[in-house]
Amino acid sequence: MATTITYDEINKGWTSFHSYEPEWMDRLGNNFYSFKNGNIYLHDSNSTRTEFYGEAYGCNVTVSANTEPSTVKVFKALSLETNNPSWSAVLTTEQEAGVISIGQFVDKEDIKYAYIRRNPANLLDFNELSIIGVGNLVSYNGSNQFEFTSNIPNQVFANSSDTGQGDKLYFNNGSTLEVGVISDVTDNIIQTYLISNMASAGNPCFVVKHAGAESFGLRGYHSAIKLSNQSTAFLELYAVNSEVMKSYM
Repeated sequence: MATTITYDEINKGWTSFHSYEPEWMDRLGNNFYSFKNGNIYLHDSNSTRTEFYGEAYGCNVTVSANTEPSTVKVFKALSLETNNPSWSAVLTTEQEAGVISIGQFVDKEDIKYAYIRRNPANLLDFNELSIIGVGNLVSYNGSNQFEFTSNIPNQVFANSSDTGQGDKLYFNNGSTLEVGVISDVTDNIIQTYLISNMASAGNPCFVVKHAGAESFGLRGYHSAIKLSNQSTAFLELYAVNSEVMKSYM
């Protein structure tokens, strides 16, 4: 994908990146024009932001959190000083990746604050504490009910609806497969809404907590933080702050 960059004649440097890809750009007086598909466009002519040639692009900015660069740290949370809450974030370190989705930033004393969530792509990482073993399956009792020898740990929760975003039951028969989203937990029985794959008696089973429901910590020397916002309204981002602690692993 092509990128448009612009040169600042006062600062004598390439200072800005733009999503739009014009065929030509020019200035006349205080007005900035560009051409696309043979049509001429006047920029900054209305209150709609980040929309060019009829397409909304949104905006993004990438910053680096690199305090004490020789120390392995745990990045726990982000806070934004901004006039708009509709930001999302993708965070990466040398070791891990995490996300904050739109709607997960909450107001704390006029600061937008959010914990870093696990990357759903790494949901079945057995090094994480989000996987809870429930033992080998004893039997399938019908009605989407799976019986185990011992009572189910109280860290396993039933979900009020089958949104696909709650605790899920998995099993292993040589491959790791999902059974379904958990709808009820009673003593030593787990019930699911639907059954994606059927476990057999003797298969080891475990529960995976939903990635978006948990706080997380990214370990690494530094974190690249990419913030995105799809709003076409006026917005400002004054500061990006990270909550960091030293890693003792």
